[in-house]
Amino acid sequence: MLALGRLTSTCLASWVAWQGLRSVIIALLLLSINRTGVLCQELSDPLVPTESYKAAMAPFTATRSQPDDLTDADKVALGIGIARAAHDCTSLSNNTARFSEDSTELFALGQLCIFGQQFEPARVALVRYLAIPQPLEREQALVLLVRAFLGLNAPDSAEPQIQSLLHDYPYDASIHMAIDAVIDRAEASDYSSVFNNIALRLCQTQTAATLPILIRGKALEGKDSSVSASALFRDAVRCAALARASDRPDNLSQLAAVPQQSNWAGTADLAVMQTALRRQQMVGAAIPLPILRGKVLGVGSLIPRTVSLTNGTALLVPFTLWSPSTPEVLGNLVRFAPQQSIYAITNWRANSGREDESSRQVLDQLRSWQLSLPRHVSILIVPDAEFNSFAADTFPAGILVRDGRVLMNSPLSGNGEQRLLLKLLTKQPVQQLAPAH
Repeated sequence: MLALGRLTSTCLASWVAWQGLRSVIIALLLLSINRTGVLCQELSDPLVPTESYKAAMAPFTATRSQPDDLTDADKVALGIGIARAAHDCTSLSNNTARFSEDSTELFALGQLCIFGQQFEPARVALVRYLAIPQPLEREQALVLLVRAFLGLNAPDSAEPQIQSLLHDYPYDASIHMAIDAVIDRAEASDYSSVFNNIALRLCQTQTAATLPILIRGKALEGKDSSVSASALFRDAVRCAALARASDRPDNLSQLAAVPQQSNWAGTADLAVMQTALRRQQMVGAAIPLPILRGKVLGVGSLIPRTVSLTNGTALLVPFTLWSPSTPEVLGNLVRFAPQQSIYAITNWRANSGREDESSRQVLDQLRSWQLSLPRHVSILIVPDAEFNSFAADTFPAGILVRDGRVLMNSPLSGNGEQRLLLKLLTKQPVQQLAPAH
């Protein structure tokens, strides 16, 4: 567990406004280390040591990047800090006379209010700070202002701040992640049709900025953080998926050429990019297997079960024991689609990292873990070959199949992707997913 005490107030402020308490580990990693792929890939030839090390560390890195990956003590301590920040933000915002001309204190007030999830006082403080001639932390203040507007559920007001960042600063990791946050808030949103158009516009901007970087075989660096090449590619694929779901032209064929470049050979990024591309190439095509065979986790035994993927609608949610956000995601799916049969699929190897053979330890953990799942969800343990046929490497994921064709195959790492899945599933607007806790 990363020590919370190592975080700067800026990192904490950005994290709280962007993801909320449940997603601390994601933002910690986004702000401190390269994002990487999340599944051990089988490669025919050994990688060079540096790339082999990255690939070997991928499952561990993925575990650390899961939402809700905090101990109870961490949550209590952080909750106390947030409550204190909220109280002090309110008190200080009501009396700013003694530091109204002090740029350092105004910026700190904005950080404090973001950390305390007091987004309107944060907005006021950051706007006042940005009005000062040549503020020293202008770029970071604009990023925080994006978080404040997202906290106020106003991605239409966050977008101009993104445009200021793009106009005044070189495209870097912090700008990329700020765009990610706005896309996630606006994607498939039915609060206003304007919101989804914001996501589409920012997707075009993001991909236009990152595709040349990928063509050069590079990652994206920043002052305090970086974004791996594979993460850049997966973001571009996500945007292609959004364009297709919105009946807009996508650039998937252009993206498909990137992993074929010789500069990716022998890198840990290559397998992650290939898998992301393969997932999206399934969309609109026939399901790779007509019947899913596995064993349902029953009360006292494993019960054989087959699920037809050629007739009607099937919703599959690949997961592993080290994806603790899965119960919340499944809760959202059940809440908005209570009549839909949902199968949370997993397999022995994905959880143990060993052969595809039954494991008492994994089985016991699955039985314990099942208690946190909605009652309408079945856990289905499937063979490794069938599990891998869906190219899932980030968990939980959502695979929507209707009459034998794939309508969506995507990680469910953000609310935007969950809304998009639910919109395709129910054909109804999704107003509000479960709040962060």
